[in-house]
Amino acid sequence: MDTVTPEDQARLAQRYPKASPIDYVLGVGAGLATLAAIGLVIASGIEQSTPPVAGMVRSFEVTSPSEITAELVIQRENPSDAVECRLYAQAESYEKVAEDIIGIAPGTETLTSVDISLKTVKEATAITLDACRVVG
Repeated sequence: MDTVTPEDQARLAQRYPKASPIDYVLGVGAGLATLAAIGLVIASGIEQSTPPVAGMVRSFEVTSPSEITAELVIQRENPSDAVECRLYAQAESYEKVAEDIIGIAPGTETLTSVDISLKTVKEATAITLDACRVVG
C-alpha cells in the first residue's frame, strides 16, 4: 500500500498542477505589500510616540469638600508653545464634580510643573488629566 501507481501520480498531477510564473509574481507582490504595510505601521507608531505635548498629574490633595488641588507636569516638544490641558475631578460615585481647561503660558523649559486648584460641587476623590494640546 506504500507504492504510488502511475495512475495515482497522474491524478495527483491533475489535481495539484505546478505553479505558473503568475503565481510566483503574485506571491512576491503579496510579500512586498505585507512588508510595505508593516513599514507604514512602524513609521506611524514612531511618529505618534512623541506627541508635541504630554502631561500628567503628579500629585493631588483634597483640601476641602469643595476644592481639590493638584500638581501637573507638562512636557512640551517646543517650550515656546502655549498649552491647554483639560482636567476633571471625580467624586466617590465616579460622577464629574469639577471640570476646567488650564492654560499654560510659553516658557523656557521643556518640562513644566504647574499647581492648579479646582472648585468642586461635591467632595472629590480623584483628579484626571483628560488631554493636553498646543494652542495656536
